[in-house]
Amino acid sequence: MKKLLALTLASLLLLAFAAGCVSASPSAGTPGGNTNTDGSGSQPGGETVDLLVWGPQEGMEFLNKAIEEFKNAHPENTYNITTAIVNEGDAKSRLLEDPEAGADVFAFADDQLRDLVGAGALYEITRNAGDIKSRNVSTAVDICTLDGKLMAYPQTGDNGYFLYYDKSVISAEDAKTLDAILARCNDTGMKFIYAVNEAWITASWFLAQGTLGLGDDGKQIVDFNNANGLAAAEAMIAMVNSGAWVTGWNEVMTDSMGDTIAAGVSGTWMANDMITKLGDNYAATKLPTATIGGRQVQLSSFFGGKLVGVNSQSKVAVHAMDFADFLTGETMQALNFEMRGIGPTNIKVADSADVKANIALAAFAEQAKYAYPQRDVQGSYWDAVGAFGSEVVNGITGSPQSLLDEMVAQIME
Repeated sequence: MKKLLALTLASLLLLAFAAGCVSASPSAGTPGGNTNTDGSGSQPGGETVDLLVWGPQEGMEFLNKAIEEFKNAHPENTYNITTAIVNEGDAKSRLLEDPEAGADVFAFADDQLRDLVGAGALYEITRNAGDIKSRNVSTAVDICTLDGKLMAYPQTGDNGYFLYYDKSVISAEDAKTLDAILARCNDTGMKFIYAVNEAWITASWFLAQGTLGLGDDGKQIVDFNNANGLAAAEAMIAMVNSGAWVTGWNEVMTDSMGDTIAAGVSGTWMANDMITKLGDNYAATKLPTATIGGRQVQLSSFFGGKLVGVNSQSKVAVHAMDFADFLTGETMQALNFEMRGIGPTNIKVADSADVKANIALAAFAEQAKYAYPQRDVQGSYWDAVGAFGSEVVNGITGSPQSLLDEMVAQIME
């Protein structure tokens, strides 16, 4: 029923745009605010508009700058825009606690899209939809689209992970295989960091030769307990027992890369820290191959992006859409890259010389060839795979096969 309501609201919203009509109440199924019919997307002036916007803590400086730029671009109205720190990974749970009290505009991870749409929490993006689709890379548009409907704005296209390394220790040739990385670490007394107990990262091993999908019943389809899955688990255990591996993740890399750590797996958000730590020895590339089942197998990864949505309960949804459109447009994506090194989805920004020269984004793009879209990964996956990874870190005392069977059963519940 909630999903049907959301679709009905979106359909009525489209009719309201076409007719140029105004609704004073979102309960009528149309967004608040005025529109004109000249196709420009501009609105009659003289309004005072209150907007609540959520964003991640590390993106607040950028968000506040974008808000000021939006106000300057729209002097016809008075915009009172309030921000609150809600990280993208927490957006769905926070919004669904109380949608009416939630943000008008909010950033969220793409794997939350299906649940947000199912809960009727998002407006379908009908305002400037053609332009949004044409200005962004197709993969980014795809992860914002569900059942043929554009349900969010693409904002970033770099949500994934790859290999950072100290090139004074690990050569470009060494970085191609995990075996060589571990050998170099053992030879030099350095360490390789890989967050085995993080389900997002651990997926690399299982996705390399496994299947993860979504059935018609909405349940996860997974085969990580077959022969390939067992071989992957045994390879993970071998890495942990290599003497060169160390547990931890971003914080440890930030503190120790170049000192006691020669290589580690993380994402673009770590680029500035890695540049600071490694200086001229800074390097990044795709994930290495690993020996799995007696042969070299390219490690996989998850691929995703950060999206911007408009709350279906917003009383000023047209203004919210205008702000979301501005926030994710070419100029602001260029600013987001300049300020934070965030990978753009905008075609023109992604094609710029500065973006192409970015080492971390180039590594992400190379790894993306072997990545799996995480949008349809269900909540049952994360705890089950994370628990298996923790068993590997702590030292498996029983049968790996039994633990894999248990993991898969939990995922498919």
